[in-house]
Amino acid sequence: NCSYFKHFTPGETSEIFEVTTQKEYSISAAAIAIFSVGFAIMGTICVLLSFRKKRDYLLKPASMFYTFAG
Repeated sequence: NCSYFKHFTPGETSEIFEVTTQKEYSISAAAIAIFSVGFAIMGTICVLLSFRKKRDYLLKPASMFYTFAG
């Protein structure tokens, strides 16, 4: 059965460890991933606007967005 495993120690009682997923970690990981994708998209928009309209001052916010995405 994949839902638990037994840990045997010689001379002592065996303990059963339940393997469960922690929902709080899954939700927070999904939220962080969504924010990361959002920052990457905003950085890409800044880079594209910078190259098209020759606005070099947009490269600094783009680099910050990419840093936050990482």
